[in-house]
Amino acid sequence: MNKNQLKKIIKKSIDSKEVANIESGAWDSLAHLNILMELEKIFPRKIASIDGIAEANNYKNLENILISKKILLND
Repeated sequence: MNKNQLKKIIKKSIDSKEVANIESGAWDSLAHLNILMELEKIFPRKIASIDGIAEANNYKNLENILISKKILLND
């Protein structure tokens, strides 16, 4: 997965009016759950087991975790 694909998943899961720039804002717990569920659909049984992913409620934290697990390409 590349960063643009991740951003599309996030934009689909959050209220874009609430978070204008996904790279600098945080999202609520419901949006976070939706993001994790979408990622789990793409990467079955890989996302939920990642330490710290439940607390990564902003783009940068989520990006760093997914890069460290080699799920997100660092392009």
